[in-house]
Amino acid sequence: MRNVVLICLDTVRKDFFDSFSSRLQERADIVYDQCRTASTWSAPSHASMFTGTLPHEHGVHAYHRDFSGIGRDDTFLAELPDHRALGVSANVWAGSSFGFDGFFDEFSNISPDRRFPEGIDVARFGQSCEKTGLGKQLEFLRRALEHDKPVQSLLNGAAVQVDNTLATAPVPKPMDDGAKTLIGQANRLVGASDEPFFLFTNFMDAHGPLRHILGYDGSLHDAPNSWSSERLDWSRIVAEGNETEMTRYRDLYGAAIDYLDRKVCSFIDEVRAATDEETTFVVTSDHGDNLAFEADGGLWGHTESSLNEALTHVPLVVVNAPGEGTDVVDGYVSHLRLGDLLVGLARGERPDVTGARIPVERIGHSGKQHKLAEQARDTNRMLRAVYDGDRKFVWADDGSRESYRLDADRPCWQAETDEPFDAESLDDSFFETPVADYAERARSAEDELGVDGATADRLRELGYL
Repeated sequence: MRNVVLICLDTVRKDFFDSFSSRLQERADIVYDQCRTASTWSAPSHASMFTGTLPHEHGVHAYHRDFSGIGRDDTFLAELPDHRALGVSANVWAGSSFGFDGFFDEFSNISPDRRFPEGIDVARFGQSCEKTGLGKQLEFLRRALEHDKPVQSLLNGAAVQVDNTLATAPVPKPMDDGAKTLIGQANRLVGASDEPFFLFTNFMDAHGPLRHILGYDGSLHDAPNSWSSERLDWSRIVAEGNETEMTRYRDLYGAAIDYLDRKVCSFIDEVRAATDEETTFVVTSDHGDNLAFEADGGLWGHTESSLNEALTHVPLVVVNAPGEGTDVVDGYVSHLRLGDLLVGLARGERPDVTGARIPVERIGHSGKQHKLAEQARDTNRMLRAVYDGDRKFVWADDGSRESYRLDADRPCWQAETDEPFDAESLDDSFFETPVADYAERARSAEDELGVDGATADRLRELGYL
C-alpha cells in the first residue's frame, strides 16, 4: 500500500493555479482539467471531500458548521484501515475547533498565533489573561517558562509581536501565513509515523487577507509593502469598480499561489526522501474565489451564496502516481469522488473517477452565523447545480433558475444563457431532498456557533465574523 498525501491549497481557483503553479503541473502524472468542488466554502467542502456526500446529506453547512456528527467510518478513511491518518491544517474550519480532527490519529492546528504547535497558543492566552500592559507580558513570560515547551512558547510570543509591530510598516511581512510552519509540522508527523499513512494538509496562504510577504516574487505585483487587503472596504471598492485595488489583490493572490507552488514542491521532495514506501501526492483546493471579473458576476470573495465557476472549478493534480505515463483527463470529476481516487491510488491503481453529469450544492451565506437571517435574500439562498456537457444548470430554494454556457478551454469562465431546463427532474435525480424543503429544514434547525475567543478572532481576521 502506498502512502497518500492530500494537499488542499485553500481558496485557489483553477485559472490562477494554471497560471502560477508551473512547477506542480510539470511534476504531475495525472491532471484533471475539469474538477469541481461539491460546495463552495471550507466547512461543507471539506466534509464532502471526506464523506463523498453533498452538504444536505452530511449536514455541514452555513447553519451547522461542526464536523462532530461525522465519524471516521463515514469517510473514505474507513477503506484505508492500515493507514495511519495524520492531519495538519491552517484552516480554522478544518480544525479541532469544529471537530474536524476527529477523523485523524494525529492532528495539528496551525495559525499565526501558534507557529510552533507544541508551544502556547498566544491567542488563547490573550483571551484567558485578564492582565494588561506590562503585567500581561510578564504573565505570558511566566506561563511560557513553565510550559512543557518553553522555547517554542517564547517563539510563538515573539512571532506574534513581530507580526503586530510590522503590520503597517513599509516592509514585507517577514513570516508567511502558515506554509513554512505547516510543512515543518507535517514533516515531523511523517518522520514519527509508521507506514503506510494518509496525510491531509490545508495551506491558507492564498486566502485573504493578503499583503506582500518576504519570499513572494515581487515581480508578480506592484502593491506597496505597507498595503494590506485587511484594512480596505471591499464592498465599496467593488461597487466603485476600483481596478487599482482589485488588481493589487488579484496580483498578490497570484504571487501567493506561486509561493505555494515552490513550497509544496519542496515539501513533496522532503516527504519522499523521508519515507520508505512510495508516496503519492494529490493537490486540489476546497473552493476558489470570486475576484469581480465579468465571469464572476461582479462578486468578490466566497462568503455569499454562489456557485460561480470561480468557486467551483478547482485544480486536481496527482504527483508520483502509480503506473507509468502522464494522463490529462478532460472529463468532469467531482470532489464527491475524491475519496475513491485517494483509496485507489493507495492501492496502486489509477481509478476512473469521471462522471458525465455531476452535482454541486451551496446552503447559505458563510458569514456571521447569528446574522444569517439579516443577509440579503440573494446572498443567503440554497443553491444547487448540475453540470452536463458544456452547460451548468443552477436553481435555488426561492424558485429562481439560471443556465450557463461553459468552455472547457477557459477555466473559471461562464456565460449566462436563456436555455430552459427541468429543475424538478434534476433535483429528484441528484439530491435526496427537494431544495425548498431542505432549505427550510436547515434554517429552522440552526445551531449556535460555539467557539472560544481565539477561534472567533481568527475567523474575524479571515472575514467570517
